[in-house]
Amino acid sequence: MGDLSTATATRTDTPLPEVMTAVRWWARGDVRVDSVAVPGDLETGWVLVEVEACGICGTDLEEYLHGPIVSPVEPHPLTGAQVPVTLGHETVGRIVRSNDPDAPPVGTLVAVEGNRFCGECFWCLRREFPLCRMLGSLGQMGDGGLADYLAAPGYMCVPLPAGLPAAEATLVEPLSVVVRALRRRARIADGSIAVVGAGTLGLLAVQAAKAMGARDVVAIDPQPGRRALALTLGADAALDVDEVHLLADRYPAGGPDWALECAGSTAAAETALGLVRRGGTAVLVGVHDAPIPVNMLRLVLDERTITASVSHVWDEDFPEAIRLLSSGAVTAAPLVTSVIPLSRTVADGMDVLARGGSDQIKIVVVPDSKVPS
Repeated sequence: MGDLSTATATRTDTPLPEVMTAVRWWARGDVRVDSVAVPGDLETGWVLVEVEACGICGTDLEEYLHGPIVSPVEPHPLTGAQVPVTLGHETVGRIVRSNDPDAPPVGTLVAVEGNRFCGECFWCLRREFPLCRMLGSLGQMGDGGLADYLAAPGYMCVPLPAGLPAAEATLVEPLSVVVRALRRRARIADGSIAVVGAGTLGLLAVQAAKAMGARDVVAIDPQPGRRALALTLGADAALDVDEVHLLADRYPAGGPDWALECAGSTAAAETALGLVRRGGTAVLVGVHDAPIPVNMLRLVLDERTITASVSHVWDEDFPEAIRLLSSGAVTAAPLVTSVIPLSRTVADGMDVLARGGSDQIKIVVVPDSKVPS
């Protein structure tokens, strides 16, 4: 698919185009490839990033099919954005303009963390930035990276090491979600964990859990190909959803210490909570809005815990995700199943994922001028 990380850095005096392509959410089922103005004057503390690659996330698909979920139909209180808004929050690119002396230098290849926060509320003062009362993530509540250029606060831009291809580096963002979930919610060192759902998040979680010291990692997914890939990436076992009863014999306590739900469905959440041992914990990471039925007797008498984790922090989870990728502890290349041009984002990306039944894991979008030959 080619190495997208080696483009020549743009100097501060290099002319930029006035118009660019951007993939924007207008309404449910209405995502368009538009021509819009390239961001001009930068606010203090902001930079302009020339996008090298941007992944399509499951939340982008949910917004396409079922939104507005987070798309701001009224001006957002922090970002000021209002639909139509440019999608994309798994962004990698080079800084080409800067109005932030503390940001990485112009020409630096960066992963863009994307979470804007107020810095003043109860949660921000405790560094729980993803819980900010006015959270305004780029690509969701502000213009994101499914475009040729992206304006972002300089602090969001985390430098990437040389040699990490941009298409693979788009996995920094979802990997950082996994890192936060495992770091904050699951003390997995020398423990056992079942990962429910072997899509992008689940396959990253299998690898991250092993790298963070888990003794035994089991992947659970209905698709044979994804189970096989999970084993290739380090899972100790991989089971179909109708085989989870086998975990009772695998562990002396009747189940794993932890379960990480990465599929974003009611069934996956029920599975995660049902398979952990007595005293075990199910951590929900997948996003959906359906209620989850809970057997309260089993929950209370077995002292099981159900908790959740969302998003990431730019100076904690992003650097650790980059370290895991650059060290080889987590491999991204097998997860990038397609690289498509920006102009084909809807037809070859959103619509393919919406139809289901494909073997796609992560579709990465690149500006048309950067499509690998």
